[in-house]
Amino acid sequence: MGLRTINAYAVMGQGGAAEPFSYQRALGSDDVLVRITHCSIARGDVQFIDNDWGDSRFPLVPGHEIVGVVDETGSTVAGMKTGDRVGIGYQQAACFVCEFCRDGNEHLCPEQRVIGVDCYGGLADCIAVDSRFAFPIPSALDSAKAAPLLSAGLTVYSGIVRAELRDGSDVAVLGIGGLGCLAVQFLRKMGHRVSAFSHSPAKKAMIERLGAEYVDSAQLARQTTLRGRFDLILSTLNTTFDLNAHLGMLRPQGKLCVVAQPLKMLSISLGMLYDNALRSIYGNYVGNRRDMVAMLAFAAEHHVESPVDVLAFTDVNRAIDMVRRGNTVARTVLQR
Repeated sequence: MGLRTINAYAVMGQGGAAEPFSYQRALGSDDVLVRITHCSIARGDVQFIDNDWGDSRFPLVPGHEIVGVVDETGSTVAGMKTGDRVGIGYQQAACFVCEFCRDGNEHLCPEQRVIGVDCYGGLADCIAVDSRFAFPIPSALDSAKAAPLLSAGLTVYSGIVRAELRDGSDVAVLGIGGLGCLAVQFLRKMGHRVSAFSHSPAKKAMIERLGAEYVDSAQLARQTTLRGRFDLILSTLNTTFDLNAHLGMLRPQGKLCVVAQPLKMLSISLGMLYDNALRSIYGNYVGNRRDMVAMLAFAAEHHVESPVDVLAFTDVNRAIDMVRRGNTVARTVLQR
């Protein structure tokens, strides 16, 4: 099929500002062309802009939490039509033939293509993407508040599901930013008891409104009741923390799930994993397509949503600066 010209905002080099940019993309038979209405700017986008992980490719069109409307469909696309509202996350393609894809774990595909490394993202007027990675947004979800669900929501939801928690488990969430706020909501709506660790007393009232117990992470040495308490600790921190101290807060067979990567290495005493406890640590990377569909349905049914600050697309550099400087729960979302 013919080439489509896409007008976007790109960062031309590490740490640079976003500027007008255009590129061409062919619409394949399995693809949909989506007119973008909303795109969030997440901490991960700023880390790509700053090349914190060393794998960003410039020019970089960031934005991996996207909501829009289908404008055109490829010749073999089924179950999706012009005018449908859809969401697009970090992953845009997979091979669908490898062992991981055959098992329904497309997010582990060695041939996957992801925004920021392999392809352009959502700071654009439209995006062409494999239709299998464009997901219908339930009508109950507001577009701006739904945008952060497409990556942040998927990541914490699938990490929680992997824990296979018993009903009414005791769980803790480390860091109550964009990821942590959604994690608290998912866990509470699943019926678990949640403690939310934050170094910011200003977030205490919000945490309690969400139904969680506030724990001042700056005063952990005084929190003697936390040892051996939790079935799951979910860390959304990208700053260094005392991994061994938190492992000691897990019950026997408790699990620590990491969904954000601290920029500095964490040290661990391996004895914390087996000494009369059989604790475990696992990481979680976004989620598969089944997880995405289930997460969106759960969020719609249980009114899980992200607080957002909505700006115009033309305020893109202001939005990037807000995220780079900010310490806020609200996700910055650009809207057309």
